[in-house]
Amino acid sequence: MRHLLVHLSKQNIGAAVRKMASGLGLGLLIATLGASTAHAQIHAYVANAGNTRVLALDPATNTEVPGVAITGTGSRHLSFSRDGARLYSVSFNAAQVIDVATNTLTASIGTGNIVTNVVEAANGFLYTCNNSSATVSIIDPATYTVASTLTSIPCQSVAVTPDGSSVWVSMNDINNNALPSVAIINPATNTVATIFALSAVRTNAASWIAFTPDGAYAYAAGFPASSVTVIDTATQAAVATVAVGANPTFAAVSPDGAYVYVANLTGNSVSIIDTATNTLANTVTVGAFPRAVAFTPDGASAYVTNFNGNSISVIDTATQAVSSTFAFGSRPWGIAFTPDDDKDGIPNNADNCPLVANPGQADVDGDGIGDACDSDNDNDGVLDISDNCPLSPNADQANNDLDGSGDACDADDDNDGVLDDTDNCPFNANTNQSDIDHDGLGDACDADPDGDGVLAGDNCPLVPNADQADNDNDGDGDACDLDDDNDGVLDSTDNCPLDANADQMDLDADNIGDACDADLDGDGIANGSDNCSLVANPGQDNADGDSEGDACDLDDDNDGILDGADNCPLISNTDQQDTDHDGIGNACDGDLDGDGVANLLDNCPVTANVDQLDFDADGAGNVCDSDIDNDGHPNAQDLCDFTPGGTVVGRLTGCSIAQLCPCEGPFGTNRDWRNHGQYVSCVTVTAIAFRVENLITNQQKVQIINAAAQSACGR
Repeated sequence: MRHLLVHLSKQNIGAAVRKMASGLGLGLLIATLGASTAHAQIHAYVANAGNTRVLALDPATNTEVPGVAITGTGSRHLSFSRDGARLYSVSFNAAQVIDVATNTLTASIGTGNIVTNVVEAANGFLYTCNNSSATVSIIDPATYTVASTLTSIPCQSVAVTPDGSSVWVSMNDINNNALPSVAIINPATNTVATIFALSAVRTNAASWIAFTPDGAYAYAAGFPASSVTVIDTATQAAVATVAVGANPTFAAVSPDGAYVYVANLTGNSVSIIDTATNTLANTVTVGAFPRAVAFTPDGASAYVTNFNGNSISVIDTATQAVSSTFAFGSRPWGIAFTPDDDKDGIPNNADNCPLVANPGQADVDGDGIGDACDSDNDNDGVLDISDNCPLSPNADQANNDLDGSGDACDADDDNDGVLDDTDNCPFNANTNQSDIDHDGLGDACDADPDGDGVLAGDNCPLVPNADQADNDNDGDGDACDLDDDNDGVLDSTDNCPLDANADQMDLDADNIGDACDADLDGDGIANGSDNCSLVANPGQDNADGDSEGDACDLDDDNDGILDGADNCPLISNTDQQDTDHDGIGNACDGDLDGDGVANLLDNCPVTANVDQLDFDADGAGNVCDSDIDNDGHPNAQDLCDFTPGGTVVGRLTGCSIAQLCPCEGPFGTNRDWRNHGQYVSCVTVTAIAFRVENLITNQQKVQIINAAAQSACGR
């Protein structure tokens, strides 16, 4: 049965709802969908084992993307995080994380020797195969540290099922006559849930495991048996074996699940298996030592890294023939394309609908979920399929005329043929628009043409205003005066409608003019109590305790040095001393020597020593300890700086007998002892000298000389 990858969108109702929209709403939507937007590009990333770098490849031109070269990584295979935001690579003994937004290495986690690859489970944890140390490391994504290590697992590689629910480890230990097998790790407990034998043939090791998109079958490339084992993942049993080229080391399943491409390392070829019949469909010759295969997101091409050929071959999947081979990098190994699950040309990590094609990335409500998969396009809490205004927020679903269009998007709420924006009674049908008192309120909805109970002398005869308030005393009541403060700015646009302010100044842009704003800078502190009334400073911070808050004080610590040039702007430090020249003055620098170790924890706080080595454990680091081995001989006079603690040393040399007469050869030379006697003679003379200096007892001297005579030194 051919395995098909089916993408299910979060919602498939967006298009139907948009067809229901009318008038201005539809026009806005069309304009939004038609807008051009710049998006992240689909790239391939290639691990270059020859110079431990990861390079980016532009598949449109099959050339290296300029400016992308992540060094110190890329020894073997590559894989992406499930959201496509991170690329996982490896060095010889570490798993590494690359941020694809910035193309920078953000984490390197030591795990074990010869790390082959890294995969991510659905819970976000990372799993590495440490081939040489026969372990699997489990990495916590929150801290990028090794949370636990599974030992005695002679892994070849790790693979994660498409749903991320389990991690499969291909295992083989030919040297110990172990049968090839697969261990399945449960990410929920990070323990081995089961182990099953892959083959009864000891040499039929699985070098790589690839799953069909639906997770129903796994294909294990057998190295060096030159075959691929087909595994039913539900029963964990082999259901077929397909002969392929020499030494297959990698397998990849096409995005539609129809074929498996197998890289045959020493066969210099790619075997193509038809998953419908689990038979060999074709063999394609590629470059020297093909290491890995990656399909473009649309499945149109398969890229093959040729390790010894320093090249990449491109196979046209429609014709199953090489369409081009081009030079790329040094010893290319792993290759991975940025994921694009909906195949709309926008990588998952930049796509607001990663499972539904939406190249325009339209998002009416700006909630980060594209319209193509947003079930509530106006974000009002009512699903589009039942929303009477799907493009205009209206949680209450009010519909005055019960015509199916909510008031928020209905141009004629009373359905009288007069649009709301010109209707003097928009919620009461009044086609003739009769308005006897010309107060702007139609007769159909006006119980009292003025409604304020004031008759003769009403300063707003057509607008209710029982209090007859007239702020500017111009004879027009505030209720009908278009400029209540008479400053020449109409109330509808006046940011202080009751206080004259023709200039409309508004320092904090809160739509309340300065003339009437009790908090000019909008920081929540009333002007009279604000130590920076024109600059927002809600905390009223004032480092130097003067009358000016830090937000407007040019010298916050009052040390005579302006903040812009002060390396400790909040702590007085006139001398501006900066021992480690990191731009942070000593007065406020938590790490004076800039070695990454905080002063309180640093055993040499003014001398850089990242390693914090302290040979004699006296609390002073080696780099600033005048007597590193604490033997009473200052370093400048000590011929043997690193004498182990408790060892007797000579008063003049600071060296022990073992250091003055080392077994390897005469002190201070690269020569061997001429013979055993020369060594014994050295020890004897030195021991006598130590006895003369009363550093050892006579019995100790005899014991030391006897031990030298019985040793193998100089023989």
